[in-house]
Amino acid sequence: MHPLDWLRFGTGGITPPITVVLDLLLSYVLAQLVAWLYIWTHKGLSYSRNLTHSLVLLSMVVTAVMLVIGDSVARAFGLVGALAIIRFRSVLRDARDTVFVFLSLTIGIAVGAHHYGIAVAAAVIVGLVAVQLDLTGFGQRNTDTGVLRIRTRSEVESVEALLTSWCRTHTLMSLKEATNGDSEYSFDIRLYHPGDREELVAAVRSLEGTSNVSVALEERAEEW
Repeated sequence: MHPLDWLRFGTGGITPPITVVLDLLLSYVLAQLVAWLYIWTHKGLSYSRNLTHSLVLLSMVVTAVMLVIGDSVARAFGLVGALAIIRFRSVLRDARDTVFVFLSLTIGIAVGAHHYGIAVAAAVIVGLVAVQLDLTGFGQRNTDTGVLRIRTRSEVESVEALLTSWCRTHTLMSLKEATNGDSEYSFDIRLYHPGDREELVAAVRSLEGTSNVSVALEERAEEW
């Protein structure tokens, strides 16, 4: 009996132990790079420490799976059937998280199939693109539209006259009578300059009898 027969899978060849170890280590290093890039470039409230761990572990597990499958179609179908039993119930709230998961899977598959150049190129090039998109703010909309809500005793004509100085367009969406003679207005507005938000709020507050003013621009809602 050959001393390495314990490494033989079905009818496939022998995978040297050093190859298994080096493949798993390479998968680990590249997946670490992906995880760090995810941490550095992530924005918003959906960050998950468990996901960063999963990016590393998933790549290594997929590498091991690819080593097991080798060039055997039968083993591939067998593993697919076995993995189908598992139900993954974690929901990724951010589409960008899904991209990093697929990148980790790709690295694991490439390393397990011994396509090391593809694995390294995918990790480095996709990683650099992720950094470039983050640093340049690609896709962000410097929007100037939003909703203005006011509680005041001033007439709507006075409010609209003031808004004319600050907004390209303004449309009254709702008017509700409040207590103590106050009225609550909601306007759909488009500012001349998005940076004028604070100045607009200060100007509206200067109206007689104004007690509450809020401006919600779309960029605040879309930032994450």
